[in-house]
Amino acid sequence: VYDELCTRRILVSEFMEGKKLSECTDEEIGEITPMAQEAFLTQLFEVGFFHADPHPGNILKLDKPTEEGYTVALIDCGLMARIDQGDRDNMISAVIHLANKDYASLVDDFIDLKILPPDSDRAAIIPLMDKALSPYVKGGGAKKYEEELKKLYGTEDDIQSQVGGFQAMTQDALTVLNDIPFSIPPYFAILGRAIVTLEGIALTGDKDYGIIMESYPFIARKLLREFRPEIQSALQEVLHSGGE
Repeated sequence: VYDELCTRRILVSEFMEGKKLSECTDEEIGEITPMAQEAFLTQLFEVGFFHADPHPGNILKLDKPTEEGYTVALIDCGLMARIDQGDRDNMISAVIHLANKDYASLVDDFIDLKILPPDSDRAAIIPLMDKALSPYVKGGGAKKYEEELKKLYGTEDDIQSQVGGFQAMTQDALTVLNDIPFSIPPYFAILGRAIVTLEGIALTGDKDYGIIMESYPFIARKLLREFRPEIQSALQEVLHSGGE
């Protein structure tokens, strides 16, 4: 970015020569995914200022590496978002607890992130978190998630089981909507959109991709580099879990 040429309404950046991911093969996307993921996680957890519209047309496979050795570029920075340090720390903690299926601690993270109120009914929330989030952590996108939910609720068997499973799923959904007073912070909606977009791209190159488990090594490296008291408990959990 050429700061001296930028104004409040105009962003001037270097012209990058490359091929958009929308024009790449599945194999090329599979090769690029680790680098695009590293770039996004760095923006999200290190910088706190991230590209919020990373669709395939905004990610370039460069024709040749930059002087620094980079082979991927993000373009069109018209939609960006900031996340402060406190929320980044809480999100890191949430990813660790989600990866380890520690839903009791994840409730605390959601309270810290203002998604759940402090007086949340943990006995009601934790089982629903397990049902809703455990299939997602396994990766594989919407199709795999649907398959896992069908197994969980028994809706892939005979008609009677399907009816019972659907009723149980409906009751859980109603409980979430009616009995759990959750809220979505403003930046969370735009972050969710960016994650879903990136995960969709990654699934093109790897049908089993899951961003939670794929981001775990990045977070482990970050925690090992930093010695801030705010994240020491998260580091201990990574070490005790063996990074699995």
